[in-house]
Amino acid sequence: MEKFVKVPIFPITKYMTAKERNQIPAPMKPVSFMFGPDEIHVDTVLDCDRGVSRKVGGRGFRFACRVSWWCDDAVHTQKSILWFDDFLQEWFVEVLASRAPEDWDKATKLSDIGDFYDD
Repeated sequence: MEKFVKVPIFPITKYMTAKERNQIPAPMKPVSFMFGPDEIHVDTVLDCDRGVSRKVGGRGFRFACRVSWWCDDAVHTQKSILWFDDFLQEWFVEVLASRAPEDWDKATKLSDIGDFYDD
C-alpha cells in the first residue's frame, strides 16, 4: 500500500457571510490555491465538517470541494478534500507519495490575496 504525505497549501480564502456560516461551520472557505504549476479553483464547497486526517495526521475542518484547473488546453474538474488544521493554522492536502510535487516550495507558493476578504 502506497503511503500518503501531507502537502501544505496556501489558498486564497474568503471569510464567510452569516448565511454561509449557517451551512459551513468554518470561519472561512478556500477560493483557489497553487499546486505545482497549476492554479486550482474551488468551484463549490460540497461539505464541511470537523474531522481527523487518519492518513497523514492533523485535525480541524475537512472541506469536500469540487475543484477545477486548466491543463493541456482543457478544464479538468474533480472532487477533492482540503484540510484546515485550526490548531496549527495551516491548510493541507493528502497526496500519494508518488504524486507529491518534487519542488514543494514551488508547489505551495502563496497566491496573490487581492480583495477576497469581506468586512
